[in-house]
Amino acid sequence: MNAQLLAHRALTRVPVERGQDAMVVALRLTGWIATTVLATLGVATLFFILLGSFTLSGTMLQLDNLAARFLAADAARQAQFQTIVFTVLGGAFVLIAFFRRASLRSAFDVAGGDND
Repeated sequence: MNAQLLAHRALTRVPVERGQDAMVVALRLTGWIATTVLATLGVATLFFILLGSFTLSGTMLQLDNLAARFLAADAARQAQFQTIVFTVLGGAFVLIAFFRRASLRSAFDVAGGDND
């Protein structure tokens, strides 16, 4: 009777452990994506700091110039600019993700639980 009870408990815990493993992978994957997105935005920020000669006032002047020109442009030019920006940021995301691929692989490793 005791062996049957232990076998029943082992069978009922499997879905719970799979759900926990899925949650761990989802959290790790979310963290990996968030870190990669933040690194991509950091590259864009570094670009504007570089344009501003590594000064805060120069960076703000460059951003002001870009914003004024963007708002003065017609809708077709704004759409073209948005396409360029999203393409460049997408390429930067892919490049950063490529260099972070080892940490992406480790996000799916769920070996070594608390019971081992």
